[in-house]
Amino acid sequence: MPEPFTPPIKFARVNPTLARGAYPRPINYRYLETLKLKTMIALTPNEITMENDPSLYSFCSKNKILLVHFETDHSAKDKGKKRGIPIESEQVLKILELILTKERSPIYMFCNNGGQITSLVVACLRKIQLWNLVSIYDEFVRYSTTINQNDRAFIESFKARIKLPSADKRVDWLWNGMSPHIIQNHPSMKYVLFGEDLKEDAVQL
Repeated sequence: MPEPFTPPIKFARVNPTLARGAYPRPINYRYLETLKLKTMIALTPNEITMENDPSLYSFCSKNKILLVHFETDHSAKDKGKKRGIPIESEQVLKILELILTKERSPIYMFCNNGGQITSLVVACLRKIQLWNLVSIYDEFVRYSTTINQNDRAFIESFKARIKLPSADKRVDWLWNGMSPHIIQNHPSMKYVLFGEDLKEDAVQL
């Protein structure tokens, strides 16, 4: 019998070049190889190294996958209504800028259980994509089971000045089919376009 293809727990496609889920285990590696990943984004308390997870570290090295770590709060362990926010808005901003860069795609983004932390980042991405809050919250609870007041407040208050790559270096799906007028009048985001040298252009949306 051939070895099965087993995706990580809570695996799902967020957009054509972005997938999400739980911390990948060796049983998932064969499936992840089919995604031809260029980047993995780890939203975990501890950095993934050869010392603390030689299996995943070696998998990324073997497949030439850039493993990017964003440290999340060790202490945010409460459940339900008391659950805190284990990630900072500045971190989310950096993650989104990475996600929107075409050359770093395809990307697999994960937290330990594929729930709250990953869902917070995806929710902020959906705000950029002009989803309404009802749809954002519906997607959130699909993977995180519950959404509390802290989660809602973090998502609703997320406002940012995002550095966008030029159109040819940006993922194709971000505003596919939307009018430029709608994008330029985004209710909560400001965008700065960057040229090939990554120096800020004069154009601000």
